[in-house]
Amino acid sequence: MSKPLGSRIFDIIQSAITNKTDNNSPLEDIEDIDPCSDCSDPCSVHPTYPSSLNSRINYSFPLQGTVKPYYKHVVISTGKSDWKSHIEDEEGSFAAQLEKAIKGNSKEKKIKKDKKNKNKNKEETSLKKPKILIANSSRKNDDDDPLFSEGNDILLFSDNILVRRVSPNHAAEFYNQFLRGHKNEENNSSTTSQSHVTFVAEPMPYKAVVLICSHMHRDKRCGVTAPLLKDEFDKILKDKGLDVESRNDGIAVYMSSHIGGHKFAGNVIVYRERQGIWYGRVNPCHVKSIIENTVIEGKIIKKLYRGSIMNDYVQDESEIELK
Repeated sequence: MSKPLGSRIFDIIQSAITNKTDNNSPLEDIEDIDPCSDCSDPCSVHPTYPSSLNSRINYSFPLQGTVKPYYKHVVISTGKSDWKSHIEDEEGSFAAQLEKAIKGNSKEKKIKKDKKNKNKNKEETSLKKPKILIANSSRKNDDDDPLFSEGNDILLFSDNILVRRVSPNHAAEFYNQFLRGHKNEENNSSTTSQSHVTFVAEPMPYKAVVLICSHMHRDKRCGVTAPLLKDEFDKILKDKGLDVESRNDGIAVYMSSHIGGHKFAGNVIVYRERQGIWYGRVNPCHVKSIIENTVIEGKIIKKLYRGSIMNDYVQDESEIELK
């Protein structure tokens, strides 16, 4: 008996995500990521995770395919490295206001969906749509411009833009302009407007962005692994002269709120050009190889690979998930 249509479509989407990236980069079967990547004994070269933490990390479950389908990632600059368990619970924050905008639209969406699907087969409408992820980050706002004194800088992937100082009070307008409906190809222009609100959108100022889940209040595993990984990324990037302090278009490394898969800590996402590559079970001895193979060359390390962003997905209404 053949699978229902909705199930078959979902399988196709999952296969597309887990077996290739947007530019069809192959999975690199790099057996020897680092000579001591599998060594369990502490050494002076790389920091190691506590043995009590290692016992809580899942090393047996297959990593590939553990990323839910998504095609946009909203990264909010907060200057913090940890947050409430659910970022939308922080009253008055951009994440909280954005959730209100999402819920308000969800009611309208449900009415339209009910009308649209009234005469459709239930199996066809049960397919889950790719999501838009929303997360906080440790990135700080740019403070050198007095014109942008309030709000949060927003990094938007895979649009690869920076939207300057978006006020929580304008979260609904931000949602309507940048998240609701299909991708706006004009977002790389210097200014965009929605109603009476004008947003300043700039091309991403970094060659690449590395996000490391550090959400201690959500799960201790990422809270412990993230600082060690960030220190290692910062150290190696500085040695190579690729950090944001060494060059204007350097590689930025930020802590992130929950991105899913704490049992696979450390969790790392690399955004470069049109790629969004997710890694799990990352430890400090993997960092050098991630920088050299993935951040610089765009190669995907099969051993660590969880999944990728969907860059070619366009639809009128998408589900949104706050992390």
